[in-house]
Amino acid sequence: MKRLNAPIVTAETIRGMEDMSFFTHALIFDDLLIVAQRETNCFVLKSSEGLIVIDAIWPSKPAFDAITAAIRDVGWNPARIRKLVLTHGHVDHTGCGKWIVEQFQARTYLSAADDIFWQEHPAKPDRPETWKDFPIHVHVKDGDTITLGDKTIFVCETPGHTPGGLSYLFPVQENGEMHMAGLWGGTTPPRTKEGVLQYLRSLDYFLREAKRSGVDVALTNHTAVDNGLERIAYSRKRMSYMPNIYVVGQDGFQRFCQVFYTMSYEMLGRLEGRGISDRKAGDEAIDFTLD
Repeated sequence: MKRLNAPIVTAETIRGMEDMSFFTHALIFDDLLIVAQRETNCFVLKSSEGLIVIDAIWPSKPAFDAITAAIRDVGWNPARIRKLVLTHGHVDHTGCGKWIVEQFQARTYLSAADDIFWQEHPAKPDRPETWKDFPIHVHVKDGDTITLGDKTIFVCETPGHTPGGLSYLFPVQENGEMHMAGLWGGTTPPRTKEGVLQYLRSLDYFLREAKRSGVDVALTNHTAVDNGLERIAYSRKRMSYMPNIYVVGQDGFQRFCQVFYTMSYEMLGRLEGRGISDRKAGDEAIDFTLD
């Protein structure tokens, strides 16, 4: 059976990132909720002292409403949101953080480099509604931890997709069985050779840390990478005797992340095959498709 080695990104993918007419969600572990629109995910991690939101979809009130409605739907209280943790400074991840901060006084976390990047290089410079619109309270760096109650998120600096991109490792559980989740923060490689090489160095580092930590749960922040909408649909209807589709095993997680190597090598091939000045119409938009 022929299977794709990397996601196909189209103009429809780009448009889909801003489509706030569709949302879905699923409780994929006892303590982890995924909320998605057509192209972008966020996660809500439950701790003994409240909720941690990881990324925030898009800067729109409907995205905020969808996240809070999903939290209520699984029996949690959105008023217990205490932290907003961001992978990087692109608009489809900083997302609706303004409302989360204003409504719940959540503390925000991002690298210093990407806080500056978000401010000075907005992904949509011609659209003020997508510019930086809330403060970052804590600048985190490699080796830091973000703790709330009984949950700790381990921070890995993984620059490449953005100057200060971050990836995260954190424990989750199902029926008392503990697992370790890995979230690679910046999906697509950049469009310069040095940028791609940095991306690959970061990916090598992240996978070493994932192996050392025993990561066996594969998470992504874009649905195109992992058949994300299908995984959510499965999880919503999953019977008690059926396997958790997010648990792939330690070797499986390493294999899963090969898609990021594939996209990087494809980008290097394109960069070597044609100059930056030869970009086709629409290439700049694709830079931010799977942010």
